[in-house]
Amino acid sequence: QAAPANLATDLARYGSNAEWRGVYYRGDKIGFTVSQTIPVGDGFELQEDGRLQMSLLGATTAAAIRTVARVDSMFGLRSFEFSLDPGTGAIVVRGRVDQPPNGGTGARLVIGITSGGSTRKEERDLPNVPVLSLNFSRLLAGGRLAAGSRQQWTIFDPATLRNAPVTVEIG
Repeated sequence: QAAPANLATDLARYGSNAEWRGVYYRGDKIGFTVSQTIPVGDGFELQEDGRLQMSLLGATTAAAIRTVARVDSMFGLRSFEFSLDPGTGAIVVRGRVDQPPNGGTGARLVIGITSGGSTRKEERDLPNVPVLSLNFSRLLAGGRLAAGSRQQWTIFDPATLRNAPVTVEIG
């Protein structure tokens, strides 16, 4: 089982300022995540590793999850890498945010999905720069926490390759 064997190596990069969280499902702890933010150039690199107990075909296995997002100084997404390895081989999703063609508005998300040794690519034109759960709280904290405001966001989930609408109401 590859996921637990590399645990110490995977987590050695996290310093004393890392944030550790338990992951719970129906009251039971099923894993943990650890994350940190590292200044790089004119932006930041957001790193998160996690281990989850997952049921696959009736057997429980430890799955390793890793996400790295590169963002600008205002935490707008530039690129990301996501991997999920249930111990049978990783699925890796890499994405980058480009300007839309012909000077249009919004953003173009270029995605590469690697599984079983082959990679498929796709491009998506989006009305806004995509947001990952990893950079979402930082975007909110960057001056968007105005009392009484209501904000609409779309979160991109690299595990499912889907967007989900989110409404945030600040009390």
